[in-house]
Amino acid sequence: MDENSVVFKGSVNGLTIILRQEDDFQAIIRQVESKIQSAGRFFKDATLAIKYRGRKLSREEEQQLLKMITEKGGAKVKSFEEDTEEPVKIEKSPEASASKPKFRMRSYFFKGIEEGVAKFHRGTVRSGQSIDFDGNLVVIGDVNPGGQVVATGNVIVMGALRGIVHAGADGNKEAVIVAFNLQPTQLRIADVITRPPDEKEPKGQPVPEIAYVKEDIVYIERYLPQK
Repeated sequence: MDENSVVFKGSVNGLTIILRQEDDFQAIIRQVESKIQSAGRFFKDATLAIKYRGRKLSREEEQQLLKMITEKGGAKVKSFEEDTEEPVKIEKSPEASASKPKFRMRSYFFKGIEEGVAKFHRGTVRSGQSIDFDGNLVVIGDVNPGGQVVATGNVIVMGALRGIVHAGADGNKEAVIVAFNLQPTQLRIADVITRPPDEKEPKGQPVPEIAYVKEDIVYIERYLPQK
């Protein structure tokens, strides 16, 4: 059984487990256990809302899977249910299409860090330079003031992000922005825009931060491993 037969997809709302429909349940259980072990401290004492989709499970199989996650991972599961939500279609307006002709707008929201293709850009994005991609975008370097990164998926900057950043450019408010040093001149997720205050407070040692949207407000939090 290959490792792609079970996929864990995390988000700010919880965890979705994607099960391949044709696989045997006992093989799925073994694969879930293997992924929990490899995830290390991610599950330990975490409180999660968990959904699964793909393969249909009986009530007994649901209970067995839930028991595996709580006992082997040490997580506190506040809810466990089948994901029955249909993908949400994006309505394209002529105005939006005209303003962003370079993007191939998708029929459905781009969801999750593990879903879809990713582009890796190595080097600094300098002033006047723009990097656009239809999917996840990872910058191995800095984004300088005046530089711009735009992606329909998530944006990860393995350096200082001081320019303009736009994640979820196709309308996906579940997209996130992560940077080792997050100080953008403008930050946008889908159609929700924020910018830093004019008078910045002095910052100490930079720490990784994550930006996400909740109830049409951009929140920025430290993104550090749980101890």
